[in-house]
Amino acid sequence: MGEEADARDRAARAAGYVRVSQERNARNGYGLDAQETDILRHVEYMQWELGEIYREEGVSGYTRDRPELERMLADARAGRFDVAVFPSIDRIARSVKDTIEIEASLRACGVSVVFVREGIDTSTPIGEFFRNVMSSIAEFEGHLMHERMFKGLRVKASQGGWTGTWLPYGYEAVEGDVVVIQEEAAVVRKVFKWKARGRSLRWMAAKLNADGVPTQHRKRWHPSTVWDLYRNRFYTGRSKFDGTWVRGEHRAIVSDELFRRANTGNGGERNLRRSGRRRGRRR
Repeated sequence: MGEEADARDRAARAAGYVRVSQERNARNGYGLDAQETDILRHVEYMQWELGEIYREEGVSGYTRDRPELERMLADARAGRFDVAVFPSIDRIARSVKDTIEIEASLRACGVSVVFVREGIDTSTPIGEFFRNVMSSIAEFEGHLMHERMFKGLRVKASQGGWTGTWLPYGYEAVEGDVVVIQEEAAVVRKVFKWKARGRSLRWMAAKLNADGVPTQHRKRWHPSTVWDLYRNRFYTGRSKFDGTWVRGEHRAIVSDELFRRANTGNGGERNLRRSGRRRGRRR
């Protein structure tokens, strides 16, 4: 009798879970600190004892491969808390199926689940109903967000902006901007000038290796590597969009005239074939 009374009188042990998928969401939207604040306020209002808040940083709600979520479920199975508090329903998952499965896993451990912003407690039938409704809304909003992001990237690409794709030798990304690596840019200009003067692919690759110049991946130069370099219009300050080269936002390393001279005459395809490069193969 005494142990049962102690259990009834004991404040519920709560655990929180917060998640943000990208750093910019943390800065501009419902970041981790804001989510934690909502959990702390709710736990204090309910007079629960807060144990741990599991922080998932930079992980999408569309994946179940989440280390902190798995650790939380493991602790639930170990009986370390009685209530799981989520700041909102879209923090637990971005799909209805995952939301229901995760919530069911917690309930199977005797853990109640609360979603603060929606005011949902799934220990009640009405709470389960609203969980399903709000999960559907969260999934729908997630699809809309991805659609808007994709459209935004296409608009940016059409205007010559960089959308996070691979950058060629001579460039690097710094805080979202494409900047020129001056030491590598000097090598790029040298290759274009050599090519414009009629140097062969084999000669240029051998010269760069003899001078101890590493490639972008710190490897040796091959004729195909040189070919890829001087055929790339990105170096003229252009970006490719839907198969067309448009004026980009990044700085050019070579002029249009130097690019034209390097890619006309007997330089391009014949030198490549002499070097034994198979069409379409990259090193």
